[in-house]
Amino acid sequence: MKVETVDLHNLNLSEALAKAEKNLLWSMEHQVDVIDFIHGKGLHSERRFSVIKQELRRYLKNNALLKDSGYRVVPGESDLPIALGFDEGHTLVVARGLENEYLGGRRQQEKNQLLFTKEGRQARKNAKAIMAAKRKRKPR
Repeated sequence: MKVETVDLHNLNLSEALAKAEKNLLWSMEHQVDVIDFIHGKGLHSERRFSVIKQELRRYLKNNALLKDSGYRVVPGESDLPIALGFDEGHTLVVARGLENEYLGGRRQQEKNQLLFTKEGRQARKNAKAIMAAKRKRKPR
């Protein structure tokens, strides 16, 4: 799976959108499967809000070329398997049909698949309950 990363940190809004458009066109031309736009969460912004994130997602959502070429916009905080390991500081552009695939090598994909099984969810729930019980017993 071809993955392209585009870092938009330390750019103003117009520079970030220009870089995003340029990299998006290049990636689509070279049949890249996943484009990871890193825009940050906005924690270091004056307004504590990511303006680039909001405008980038608006731009991608309204991009006719993107829709026609078979790509889908996936927020980094989504619960789709392709977004596992990302957070709200990322926006992914994914080739349609790959939303339910996992990134990484064979070993990482097997680990990620286990996380999404019924048994994996139950194991995480049990581990959380054990940790909560330990915290309650711990003297202060």
